[in-house]
Amino acid sequence: MARIPLVRENDPATPPEARQFLKRVEGGLGEVFNAVRLLANNSQQASALINFVRSVRHNNQLTPTLTELAYTTASVVNGCHY
Repeated sequence: MARIPLVRENDPATPPEARQFLKRVEGGLGEVFNAVRLLANNSQQASALINFVRSVRHNNQLTPTLTELAYTTASVVNGCHY
């Protein structure tokens, strides 16, 4: 069981700003992953993180291939299995 609740857009208790955040992510990715549902518990900070990630991904001097290689290398070095 998760220690941090997953935010669901169809839950009546979900705050409007969290719903907007999830809708924004879904529009950009096509689906909402559980990691994003965890972040939606604080939609203001989650939006800042998503903006940062998009900036790094799309506003760099690397080719798309080298960008993916950098992500993969960082994941391997840091033992990230997600």
